[in-house]
Amino acid sequence: MNWPQYSNVDSLAFVTNHLPKPHSYHNGAKKGESHRAWGPPTYTPPYDPEIMTVVDTQHRPVPKSFDELKEIRNREEDCSKEFFDDPDLAINDHIIPISETFLTAISLSHRQPSDAGRPRPGILFFHGGGRVMGNVFTGLNSLTDAVKELDAVVISVNYRLSPDYHGTEVVEDCYGSLVWLSQNLDLFRINPKQFMIAGVSAGAGLAAGTILIARDRKGPQVCAQLLMCPMLDDRCNSLSCLQFENGRGFYTTWDRYAWSCVLGREAGKEGVSPYVAPARATDLSRLPIAYIDAASGEPFRDEDIAYATKLWECGVQAHLHIWGGGCHGFDLFYKSGLGRQACETRTKWLIKFLRSQE
Repeated sequence: MNWPQYSNVDSLAFVTNHLPKPHSYHNGAKKGESHRAWGPPTYTPPYDPEIMTVVDTQHRPVPKSFDELKEIRNREEDCSKEFFDDPDLAINDHIIPISETFLTAISLSHRQPSDAGRPRPGILFFHGGGRVMGNVFTGLNSLTDAVKELDAVVISVNYRLSPDYHGTEVVEDCYGSLVWLSQNLDLFRINPKQFMIAGVSAGAGLAAGTILIARDRKGPQVCAQLLMCPMLDDRCNSLSCLQFENGRGFYTTWDRYAWSCVLGREAGKEGVSPYVAPARATDLSRLPIAYIDAASGEPFRDEDIAYATKLWECGVQAHLHIWGGGCHGFDLFYKSGLGRQACETRTKWLIKFLRSQE
């Protein structure tokens, strides 16, 4: 594989040299035409007062070496499972054979379902973490209420991470897991009409890319795509990316770093596959209904709005929620009023939609 040894790359210098510069946001004009470029933003939308108290807990410097990244990965592994002490939920391990390798996965379901013999909703889930970290538990608590209410089962996949693996390999992992699960719906008692895909942050971008592959290859069909604050655009040049270039919480420098790990020197240049960076797609027709949410105070805001708009343009139904006052991942702070409202709104939509597919 033609992939640079990550440990020999100064990640910050790599990001600076090979990704679009912060002031390169254009209005989409073609070569030779006049265009508008944004300068450094003067203002940023304010955070909700409750969110402000926890935003700083998200702040993390960009790793300067592969060893630093591995340390962060290990810490994520140590803390993630603390979310799953719920006596109502059952977690089982699975192995997914894809191509020439195997992926690990877990299934999350109700320990005592109301009707153990009835087909149920199934959700294929991809975790967050910038495609460079995270595991099957990262962000999975966003679906636990729906699991209990619907007796649904969630299959969360440990896709391979970058920079260990190139972005195309990672999204192929996700598509391979979709193919495998679609061939094993009976194993998990999943109703094919209630089979959907979901992801959070980087995982949401992978979910969107997986759906594009499935459409183009005439692969498995799903009834919906749930994209929570999706990471979609390797160019990192929207106004919201510029507004949150540095600072509290998850900021654009991290986004640029993650894409440099995913794509190497291809990041931000022409020719990037829309399967890897779905914001690059020009045709979003013939896709399942989408639920997309993001916060006003995060880099992904504008690319998520643009993606929903493109879906509408291509005749696909999309539900878009931009939560004013939130930061990236604010809904994980469930004790805050805003975080609770976002989670409840998403869960209500999920329950209503999946019940309509019975």
